[in-house]
Amino acid sequence: MHIITRFYRGTIRFLFLTLFSLLFSPLANAAVDDKGDLILGVFPYLSPNQIVEYFTPLKDHLEKSLGRQVEIRSAPNFKQFVERTREGEYDVIFTGPHMGRLAENRSGYRPLAQTGIPIITVALSKKDSTIKSLSDLRDGSFAVGSKLAMHYQNVNLELGKSGLELGKNVRFIDTASFSNVLEAVIRGEADAGAVGSLLWDNAPAEQRAQLQEIYRSKPLPGFLLLGHTRIGEVNLNKIQTSLIGFAATPAGKAYFEKTKHIDFRAVDAATMKRMDPFTAVFDAP
Repeated sequence: MHIITRFYRGTIRFLFLTLFSLLFSPLANAAVDDKGDLILGVFPYLSPNQIVEYFTPLKDHLEKSLGRQVEIRSAPNFKQFVERTREGEYDVIFTGPHMGRLAENRSGYRPLAQTGIPIITVALSKKDSTIKSLSDLRDGSFAVGSKLAMHYQNVNLELGKSGLELGKNVRFIDTASFSNVLEAVIRGEADAGAVGSLLWDNAPAEQRAQLQEIYRSKPLPGFLLLGHTRIGEVNLNKIQTSLIGFAATPAGKAYFEKTKHIDFRAVDAATMKRMDPFTAVFDAP
């Protein structure tokens, strides 16, 4: 009886460990043929619930177009998403433009499409602040949602024109999400902060009344969608066609109205090359 019990417990433990490995091992879940699940990785610019809510229509559209199951995944933070991308956990990724360029150069991903909405960084300070431009921030503090975010890169490049740098003569405040940046500036926890134009342009009137723009970047390529070359040219072409045609479907119209991404459109080599200056942050210690 004891032998049977030990055998039973050992079997359960083995099955549990096997399941745990299958769920969390980055490479164990990689698609290897045309019939396996396609893993859609979405970088964590939204909360997990929002990612599922926003991207389920795209998941359903891809399933219908490709005739295979699609699973949505993300990561706890930007750094881990980059690492999981490098390890090949995802078959298709929706990511920031600089992270997309990194995936193309280092991880075997092929660009498939970009969003119609560009990336525009807006820096803000309180209306009664003496901070009227980024050059006024020497020895001050600046809030951004993540050090690896595109907005951090935009601001740091602009600060460099005045001999300034985040983390050196401008104190960097990591607010963990961009929704916290506006309140950090309003409460005086940071002298200024940066968010995307989409967030700022749609911020509540109460917040907008207390803040002023001190910098708005030129538009840069929007979010990128890339596919891993291991799934093959035929599958990549099918996915690309499905993405480009998404905006013409009822589900696509609802998706783009909710996300404000406008559409998915073609992306060329010149667009990808524009991202090269923004990938250096991933080499920093």
